[in-house]
Parts: sequence; structure tokens; C-alpha cells
Amino acid sequence: MRVFPHIGIKDIICVSLSGDNLKLAYAKISPTRKELVDLVSYEIQGLSDEEISKSVRSSLNSLKLNAPEVIVTVPSHATIAKNIEIPSLDPNEIREIVDLQAGRHTPYSREEIVIDYINIGAYRENYTKILLVIVTLSVIRRQIDILEKAGLRIEKVFFAPELIARYASHLLKGGQADAVRTVIHVDANFTDFINVCKGEVIFVRSIPIGKQHLSTEQDRYEARFIDEVKKSLETYQSEDIASMPEEIILTGAIREEGELQELLGKMFYVPVKFLPYLEHAPLSSGELKKSLSAGQDSFLDVAAPLLITSRLNINLIPEEIKLRKKFEEKSKDLVTAGVYIMTILAVLCLILIGEIFFRATYLKNLTDKYDPVIQSSKNLEKSFSQIRLIKRELKDRYISLEVLFELYNLIPIDIQLNGIKYSSQGRFSIEGNSRTMGTVFSFIGDMEESKFFKNVESKRTTKRKEGNEEIVDFEIVCTLDSEWGVTE
Repeated sequence: MRVFPHIGIKDIICVSLSGDNLKLAYAKISPTRKELVDLVSYEIQGLSDEEISKSVRSSLNSLKLNAPEVIVTVPSHATIAKNIEIPSLDPNEIREIVDLQAGRHTPYSREEIVIDYINIGAYRENYTKILLVIVTLSVIRRQIDILEKAGLRIEKVFFAPELIARYASHLLKGGQADAVRTVIHVDANFTDFINVCKGEVIFVRSIPIGKQHLSTEQDRYEARFIDEVKKSLETYQSEDIASMPEEIILTGAIREEGELQELLGKMFYVPVKFLPYLEHAPLSSGELKKSLSAGQDSFLDVAAPLLITSRLNINLIPEEIKLRKKFEEKSKDLVTAGVYIMTILAVLCLILIGEIFFRATYLKNLTDKYDPVIQSSKNLEKSFSQIRLIKRELKDRYISLEVLFELYNLIPIDIQLNGIKYSSQGRFSIEGNSRTMGTVFSFIGDMEESKFFKNVESKRTTKRKEGNEEIVDFEIVCTLDSEWGVTE
């Protein structure tokens, strides 16, 4: 029992909308299995686009789809397919030349058509043969609008003959590698004449005769059908594309071997094989295969893209859809990059928060562990500051006594001091008087020689009369030496 049965399963819907019929194919594809779940066809002749959208929507309502991939196939009768030669062997130059010259092969302007091509191979010197496929933009847009109204978004637009050729080549693996095969795919109202070489389409022509014509008026339309096949071979031969076909493969709405197969063999003298594609299709039930066998339609063009795995050359999706897809892909890339960036930032934030939390926890543990030591150190620092303050006070007192004692020893007998001033910045000044000016200058000289004083100078000296004597008033300023001066 699978726990998650839908994981790895992809829903794919293929639509063919042209002419009088609407065909739908629905498949479930997983890494190990491909299964066609449903194949339906509707008559849409006379219906409006809105009614066609409702038909598509109603057919899908019963299916439980999970974001299906939508593919549209364009039949050969809705396109212009031309074999042309390009004077270049460089793939980039070939695409540029095709893009410039595509308008010459159709009455429509370049803006009104969608083009793509298949590179058939080198031809002569510096020439490349290609199969150019052109479809009008209005045809593609109509199908896109109808399907978008039905709630489906188109992913790819394929060329039906290329799908048919790839699937037929996959089933018919025998034969020479370079041999050309003709695949005649009969549908309800049209037939595809496809020449295939090495699994690639090299020539396409649409024949306006289908299973309905051959069923209602067999004698009349069989002759016309053979004549159209003959014209197709003659056209192919005249364009000198490759060798003539060695084998004809009859498939599509032709359900069994019959007169048509024998008639083709007799007319063109080549082996004609009947390819019952339904026998090789992985249908979900036998009832589905039985119901399809009784119909007039061929579902090969819508079933093939769901079953083949090889990469196709032609994608006829309009440029605006391609640009929209590129924009969406870039938007998804930007969103993805944004998610990655936010995820990385979130992880970095978590790491940073974890680191901060770890460090905070570690710091708290250290704090709790060493808090007694920290408190003891603070108390010790406080005690040390007090002791240092006491030492400074004691030192200042001692210095004051030393300075006064030094000053006492230096003062001459005939000098009288009137005042001594000392500032916290270490400025020291002495005011006094003397009987002679020489005594003052001698005192200044003695102070300069002392270890306690420096920058000794006389700030003021004035003479005055006191009775019969002459008195000299003076003021001496100096600074205490740093060793004896202001302390911290």
C-alpha cells in the first residue's frame, strides 16, 4: 500500500481544436508508468467559443486534476508547411534568416503568424534544408482564449504531424536508419501525408479526405484519396528533399487492414503496413479501447504527446506566452531566492540569538560564581582608597612643616614676613618687607637653590619711607617642586 499515492504523478491534458471536432486526451504520468485515462471527442460545428469552453469545462469536471500541464496540437490542415533551403549551416544564422524571410512564404505579415521549423540537414555547400511550419496567430489565440475560459493555461503548442511521426517511429523501430517512410494518418475529415526520416518529419501535406468520406462514399473517395497520395509523392519528389519512401505506414481512424491498404500497395509498389496505434497505447481500461474503436476519429494526434519522451523541434506557442512564462519563471526564481535569503537570515538570527543566550547564561554563571570575590574586591578597593587618602593628608601635613622649616632657615634676619599664601595648584607666594633691596634679591637666590622651590621670581618690589628709614615691600611667587608640591 502506498502511503502517498499522488506523489510524483503528473496530470497532462492534450487538446486538438480545429475544424468540426474538439478532441481531448487526459493522462496520468508517473516516473514508472504512463496511462491514458480518457479520450473524448465533441462535434463543435456551429458552436460559439463560449459554448466550446463550456464543453471543455464539463468534460474536465469529473476528473480530479492536480495543476495539469496543458498541451495543444495544431493539425497540418491548419498550418502552412514548406520545404525551403537556407544559405547557412550555423543554427543561429538559420533562425535569424527564417525569422526575417517567413513572411515571404505566406500572405500574412510577420506579426500575424507564428513560425518554427525542423532542420532536415545540410544540402549542397553551405545550404541547409528545413521544413518551415507557419500558423496564423489568430488560430492559436482563439484556442488559447477558449481553453483559458475553461480554466486551462496552455504550456505548449505542438505540430501534430511531428507528434504522429515520432510516435510511429517509436513503434516501428526496424528498417534502415536512413530510409524514408511515409506515414498516412487518417482522421475524421482530413488525412496527414507525412514523410519521415530518422524519426524526423521531412515533408508534410494535408489531404482533405478523412474516415467519414471513405465510410459514406467509399468508391468515390477512395479514387480521390489515391490520387491525392500520388500528388503528395510527386510534390515530395519534385522538391528533391530526400530519397523516395521505401514503406507506407497506414494508421489513425483506420482500425483494421482492408482494401485501402491493398490499393495503396498495388498503386505505389511499396510495402504498406497497418499500424493500429490503439493496441500500443496504455489505456486505463478495455472498455475505453472498445469505445474508441467504434468511432470515426483518430486520437493519435492528442495521445502521442502524452506518450513520447523525446524532445520536439516545433513549439508554436506565441511570443507573448513565451515572455509571460519567462517572466513567471523569473518571478518564481526571485521568490525562491527570497525564501532562501529569508531562511538563511532566520538561521543566522537563530544562531546569533543562541550565541547571545549562551553567552548571557555563561556570564550569569560567572557572575554568580565570582560575586563574593567581586564584593570583597570592592570593599578592599574602598579601604585602599581610604588609606591612600589618609596617607595623602599625612604627607601634605609633613610637607607643609618641611616647607615652613625650610623657609624659616632661608629668611634673613632683616626681612619681616607679612603673609604666606599657598594654593591647591601648587602656587606659593610670600609678602614682606626689608630694609635693603639686596637682602630681598639674596633671599630670592637662596630660595632658587632650595629643593622645595622652583620658578622663583619677584612679582613686586616697592620702596617707601617709614620715619627716617627706607623700607622695601616685596612679593615673591614660586611653585613647589612636584616632589613636594600637590599630591593626588
